[in-house]
Amino acid sequence: MINHAQPPKNFLMMLFLFAASLFMLISSGFVDSQDGFQYLTIARRMYYDQTFEMPTALFPDGNLHMSLVKGSDEKVYSPTGLGYSLSLIPAVIVEDLFLSAADTPPLAAFPLQNDWPVLLFASMTNAFWGGLLVVGLYRFLMELGVSHKASAVLSLALVVSSNLLPYTKHTFAQLMFATCLLYAFLYIRKSVIGQQKKYMILAGIWFGLVMISYNPTFLFTLPGLGVYYLALQWGKSLRSRIGPFITDILYAGIGVLPFGVLYWWFNSVRFGGVGEAGYSGGVAQGLSFPPIYVIIEGFWGLLLSPGKSIFLHSPLLLLLLIFWFKIPKKIIPELWAGAVTFAVYLWFIGTLLGGPDYLVWHGESSWGPRYLVPTLPVLLVVVGYLITHLKESERRFVVYPLATIGFGIAMLGIVLPYQIRFAGLQTDAFINGRNFNVYEYGNEIPRYAPFFKQSKQTARRLIDLPQLYDRGEYGLKLRDGFGEPYHVGDATWRGVLDRAEIAFTNNPQHIRSLELDVFNYQIVPESSQSARVSVLIDEMEVATATIAANTQETLRFESEAGEVSPFLIHLMSGFESSGSAELKKRQVIFLQDLRVNSSSQNIASIDYPYVSPVSKELYDTNYYYWGEFETDPWSLWHMHSIVFEQTFDFWWIKLRHYWDIPQDFVTALLVTNLAVLSGSGVLVARSLINRP
Repeated sequence: MINHAQPPKNFLMMLFLFAASLFMLISSGFVDSQDGFQYLTIARRMYYDQTFEMPTALFPDGNLHMSLVKGSDEKVYSPTGLGYSLSLIPAVIVEDLFLSAADTPPLAAFPLQNDWPVLLFASMTNAFWGGLLVVGLYRFLMELGVSHKASAVLSLALVVSSNLLPYTKHTFAQLMFATCLLYAFLYIRKSVIGQQKKYMILAGIWFGLVMISYNPTFLFTLPGLGVYYLALQWGKSLRSRIGPFITDILYAGIGVLPFGVLYWWFNSVRFGGVGEAGYSGGVAQGLSFPPIYVIIEGFWGLLLSPGKSIFLHSPLLLLLLIFWFKIPKKIIPELWAGAVTFAVYLWFIGTLLGGPDYLVWHGESSWGPRYLVPTLPVLLVVVGYLITHLKESERRFVVYPLATIGFGIAMLGIVLPYQIRFAGLQTDAFINGRNFNVYEYGNEIPRYAPFFKQSKQTARRLIDLPQLYDRGEYGLKLRDGFGEPYHVGDATWRGVLDRAEIAFTNNPQHIRSLELDVFNYQIVPESSQSARVSVLIDEMEVATATIAANTQETLRFESEAGEVSPFLIHLMSGFESSGSAELKKRQVIFLQDLRVNSSSQNIASIDYPYVSPVSKELYDTNYYYWGEFETDPWSLWHMHSIVFEQTFDFWWIKLRHYWDIPQDFVTALLVTNLAVLSGSGVLVARSLINRP
């Protein structure tokens, strides 16, 4: 096969822009993991307060910082790496620009109190690392002699048809770790094959980034890197290898040294020593031999379980088993490197206990085997090279179907929030007194497996799509003070909070009559308080009703043509008792139907305020319930969860459901994203057409 060792001019930049803008388009606009919030919290603390200490703000029902370790100075820190936090700094800078424009101080109790700019741009961070990963795969395949066109197509296809694709979206540090590790392997090859020591310095730099990016699991990569270096020199005499080996170690050390110093300093500041990163218990346990059942369950979970099997989430890896006899000898060093790295990770991750009888192989609610993500890039390089040596019939009947399956499963983890696949499942299940948490049984039992549960969720979301966006002739929006849509058979109810606001954004002057069916629902039989609900237009009460428990009443308002133009309608509700707050746990006031001019309107659409300090100052936004009457951080968090859980998981969709986020900015960002995607895509395609 023709080897074009050098890509066309500017092609790497165009490929990076195309891949990064593609991955940016699928970003969620939200930090969707506990790890991501912790890394972003550290980034904000470094930027605003020049410290690594976690925020001290606490709330009555706890806080969101769950993985915390007390440092040598008695302050509280997060046992996370520095590198991924550094890569989130650009998002914090953008946040600061918005804050400066709004003349608003940063929220100190982050992440429970947060604003949309930092979460939006933080969610796009892994799009950058995904773009670098695609470029790295392309360069690696070119280095192996694969043609320019095949390398470009494969570099994209290998990512989008594997478990790497969801991690270009989800805010975990594993993608940065995996990308930097791939470049470390690449530059080791370039140094050994090309006999240029400068590349060994670059290999050391990329490994240094691996070292600081995540946690001490960077040690798991050392056997694979060592085996790769030795395999590339297979056939040389031992005497001829000793001198270059010492020289290469010295050059690699030059690259690693700054990051080693940074690693030492970061851990010393927090925990008093380079060997202590907040994971000492796990490291010590990893060196002991685990119980047999742990080995069996961990290996089963990572290799064959319906929820986390690496072959299910990255099915192209099966090509290494199906066509093992066709793997070219030229790729053997990469095969050994990938196999050794995979074996080390499989052993340590599959056998690690996070506590007494608590297995961690599943990576909690993450999509696919998160902890094996660093092993994928080098293995996929071998897969990509193997594909170029298969017959067309083998590609048609084996490769393409496996790639399609991989893409489909990856997309299931992208179109909706991956966490909702556990919705409706109990957190713990006990068998013979042993607790199996939802992360274990939810991944081991096929009916609860992600591809099954999430496919049903996606189908249900598509069926409900018209209700989510149908605002009717009058542009009805229940935009403040309403609970999430509650489906009762064919009907939809909405909880009415103490204050609620209804907006009509189209043709409000055509409204002649309004009818609201309100139900006082009794949750606890012993509770039987009446509720009073009033309708206000321009702060004037136009209808009111006292509703007994388990009773429905209709509030009516009629106007003459042109008499009023009710753009905003307010509801005031409450129970006729001094213990109103306690009654909310016993009774709920529901809006069952809203009719305009005797025609029922859809009340299942989702429109909420984000309650954004930036938006409030920049756009003079006023709130009626959320952010005004209700300011509790946990209540606002749960309100945001309604949008997070019930909409498609793309930033350009989610942000449309918040009426206080500037939609002109969202539209401009989307247009820019699409322009870069299409422009770079055209240039990439033109390059592939002009050069084989």
